[in-house]
Amino acid sequence: MSKKIQSYTAAKQEGILLNANESSENLDDDIIAEIQEAMPTIAFNRYPSETEHELEAAYAKAKGIDADQVMAGNGSDQMLGFLIGRYLGKGKTLYTYSLDFSMFDYYASTYEADVFKYEINEDGSFDIDDFIQTGKQRPVDLVVFSNPNNPTGHVLKVDEVKKIVEGFAPIPVIVDEAYMEFSSHSMLHEVENFENLFVTRTLSKAYQLAACRLGFLVTSKKKIPELRSSFVPYALNSVSRKIGTIVLNHAERFEGKIAETKAERDQMYDAIKDFQSFRFYPSAANFIYGRCDHKPELLALFEQAGIVIRNYDSPAFRLSIGSSAENQMVLHVLEEYERRFGK
Repeated sequence: MSKKIQSYTAAKQEGILLNANESSENLDDDIIAEIQEAMPTIAFNRYPSETEHELEAAYAKAKGIDADQVMAGNGSDQMLGFLIGRYLGKGKTLYTYSLDFSMFDYYASTYEADVFKYEINEDGSFDIDDFIQTGKQRPVDLVVFSNPNNPTGHVLKVDEVKKIVEGFAPIPVIVDEAYMEFSSHSMLHEVENFENLFVTRTLSKAYQLAACRLGFLVTSKKKIPELRSSFVPYALNSVSRKIGTIVLNHAERFEGKIAETKAERDQMYDAIKDFQSFRFYPSAANFIYGRCDHKPELLALFEQAGIVIRNYDSPAFRLSIGSSAENQMVLHVLEEYERRFGK
């Protein structure tokens, strides 16, 4: 009997959308104009080139790594699914956290693999030595986790991640760094030092390109040719490739936007961390994770305000950091809830 595939629920697309950790702003007008000007240069009647890697080179330049370490795909989700399919199958086991990105479960279930979850604390923290020891006792065939963690926002430092990668070698370890632009503990510059390390990244969050579904797999140079040979052909269309390249050519401009998001995040956390009716946790991403005891009432308040947040099947919820005006609206809702339920 085959395993049940774990479904993934897409984000709602109506109202003030603070549920999918997208950017609250579109690309700047001049970048959009540059994209529009580039469209006539695309041969729409031809399949995408499998030998030209302009997008990968642009990403590598933006991140200060080697283009030979980079593969591009249809969102970091595709890169995660590709690696999970490569290393897992029926009878094999994926090791991850009890609180983490649900797509890990989805992809593992499509390959009929088992998923073994390590119980982490509500704030995303855990004992790294125990995590390694527990995983090696199983044993497991692939380790994957997000850093910063989705949904808690907790981040592991480089030395902590290195300890995990070393502790499981030669078992492959995937670090999903979808939100790492909002932190400072990336493993991108460590991939040549570890045979079993893979890092996935995206342009959907910090680079305002969720619509284009652009993601990257970064690993050691010697593994890339073999990975390319087994990757699905024409995975990424020519239009998205061109758009991504143009955006990355303006990578320095996004640093200011990232800094603004981090400042808004920290201001929001400082304003709500001492509320008595919630439990909020520090975040290194572009969202804040919280819990409360009267969540139906909280969701009703957000619905009345026209704000969509991420709801979980537990007391937990997640708030994307939006514009300053949107964040003020969120704060008003949280303050109203606090007036009703705070001690």
